[in-house]
Amino acid sequence: MVSVIALVAVLALAWNTLDRLQDMELQLARRIGEFDAAGREARNAVRDVNAILNDLTTRLTALENRAQEAQSEQLALAAMYQELARSQDERVVADIEQTLLLAQQQLRLAGNVRAALIALEAAEARLARLGKPQFAGLKEAIGRDIARLKLLPAADVAGINARLDVLVQSVDRLRLAVEPSPPHSPKVQPITGDRWQRLWQGTLDELKQLIRVERLDRQDAALLPPEQAWFLRENLKLRLLAARLAMLNRDEATYRADLGKAQAWIERYFDTQDPLTQGLLTSLKELAALPVAQQEADLSESLKALRSMPFKTEVTGG
Repeated sequence: MVSVIALVAVLALAWNTLDRLQDMELQLARRIGEFDAAGREARNAVRDVNAILNDLTTRLTALENRAQEAQSEQLALAAMYQELARSQDERVVADIEQTLLLAQQQLRLAGNVRAALIALEAAEARLARLGKPQFAGLKEAIGRDIARLKLLPAADVAGINARLDVLVQSVDRLRLAVEPSPPHSPKVQPITGDRWQRLWQGTLDELKQLIRVERLDRQDAALLPPEQAWFLRENLKLRLLAARLAMLNRDEATYRADLGKAQAWIERYFDTQDPLTQGLLTSLKELAALPVAQQEADLSESLKALRSMPFKTEVTGG
């Protein structure tokens, strides 16, 4: 009896165990099916991720290529910009050079300090508007030349030129020291008497026409025939014009020498008692005392600074 009960118990236990095993197998099979589905989903997800990664890799490669192209283009643009900036700076320096050379010519040929100052101030204003550091030294040099030119005593070129023109126009109105008298026509008287008396009277009349006596107030006065008086006036005009040319060339020695020669001619050949002659001599003395040479009127600092520019190899003139 006990054996039967034990056997029944064993069978029940075995059945229960078998049932549990079957349930476990079912659960395991279900779990395996779920794992297979999850695996398939994972594989699909991995495949999708790989496709996305490949697409991202392709896009990243394209972006890198574009970035390299953009960098190359940026470098090319930077080089082009530098070249354009360099060309612009060279054009600015060329324009400043022409301005300085013109100002230098105004100083050396005409002594026109005002015109040179206007040119320098225009160049300085242009450099100030640009505001580039590479032009700072040139701008400072131009400023120093401007300050030095403003301290120079300026010659009154226009005033001296006008006064010389007036003197040239006055030469034709000057009175000679000895004015030639018009030829005297003796009164013709009828010749009477015999043949010898008529011959003697005719000879006397001819001699009276050949000889002329005039009173001279100055012992050293020069008597000039009309044609030489004309040449004297023209040479005097040329001497005054030569003095004006020397003044424009800032040649003070030649300027004073020409005025002195003109003064000597006037004192020798013209009437020094005449008010016009006296006024002309006074003007000549005043003009001879005026300075016409410009000392230290140059643009050495500005031209030197221009030569030192890194992209400027040579500056002509100066």
